[in-house]
Amino acid sequence: MLWKNYGWMEKDIIFTGIRHLKDQKSLEVKEKIEKIAHLNTNVLIYGETGVGKDFWVYHLYQISGADKLLNLNCGDVPETLLESEWFGYKQGAFTGANRDYEGKWKHARDGILFLNQIDLLSINLQSRLLRIIERKKYFPLGSNQEQTIDARFIFSADSNIEDKVRSGEFRQDLFYRISAYKIHIPPLRERKKDILPLVLHFAKKAGLKVAISRKGIKRLKTYRWGGNIREIESFINNVSISRSELVDEDIYDLHLKAMDLLDTMKDSDLSLLQLEREYIFYLLKKYRSKVKVADILKISRKSLYNKLKKYEDH
Repeated sequence: MLWKNYGWMEKDIIFTGIRHLKDQKSLEVKEKIEKIAHLNTNVLIYGETGVGKDFWVYHLYQISGADKLLNLNCGDVPETLLESEWFGYKQGAFTGANRDYEGKWKHARDGILFLNQIDLLSINLQSRLLRIIERKKYFPLGSNQEQTIDARFIFSADSNIEDKVRSGEFRQDLFYRISAYKIHIPPLRERKKDILPLVLHFAKKAGLKVAISRKGIKRLKTYRWGGNIREIESFINNVSISRSELVDEDIYDLHLKAMDLLDTMKDSDLSLLQLEREYIFYLLKKYRSKVKVADILKISRKSLYNKLKKYEDH
C-alpha cells in the first residue's frame, strides 16, 4: 500500500504521484486544493473508492505548512474501542484500563487531523464528533478534565455521503459542519489523460520496464478502471510478481478481458453465441487447459471441442 490506514506521514515520504496527473479535471482539483491549503477551514474531500482521496490530503498537507498530519480511518477500529483510541482514557475508566492513555487526538496539536471515511461513523459517534468540532474540546473517557484540540480538520468520504444525509444515515448538521469547503475527486474513467501517467508511475515504482504499443495504450485508456487508482496499482503489482516488463500481453490480461466482457454485455446487444464464445476464450486463456475449462463449464471435453469448432465456422 502507498499509505497507512492510520498514523503519521512525514513530508519527506509523502506520495508524489500528484505531479504525474495530467487530466484537466485533476488540474482543477489541484488548483482547488492549493487555494485552501493555508486556510484553517474544514475540508471534505469525497469521491469513489480508490480515486486517491488520501493522495490529495497528503498534497494539501505538504503545501500547508502544518507541522504534522495524523491520519485516522473511521472504519478501522470497532465503535466500542474508537472513543478510547481517539480520545484516550483515565485508569479505571473501564475493565482493562489499568493505566492512563492520552489517545491519538492528543498528538494532533498544531497539525492536521485527517478523519478518513467519515461516512462510516455511527450516528452516536457523529453526535459526539459534531460537538467536538464545534467546541474544539473533548473529554477522555473517565475524566472530568476537558482537553483542547488545536488542529485543523480534514475529512474524506465516499461519493454517496449526500445520499446518506438524505436517508438519515449521516447527520445533516454534521455534514454542513465538515463540508465548509467540498472537493469532489472525479473517477478515473472521467480522467482519461491520467491513466497512462499513473501506469508508468506505478510501473517505475515496481521496477518494471515498459514496452507498450499504441494499441496497448489505447486499450489502457478505454478500460473503465472501476477500482480507480487502486486498481491500477493492483494491476501493476500483479504484473511485477511474474515478470520484469510491462508489455501488451499484460494489457490484454485476463483480468481486463473479464471486466471488458462485463462492460460489453452491458453496453451492446451481443448474441448468446457471441457471449458464450467470449467467455470460453477467456477461460482458455486463463487456465490454458481444455480439460480444466470443460470441468468449469460442467460439460464434456467433446462438447467443448464441438463448441470451439462452431466458433471457427462463424
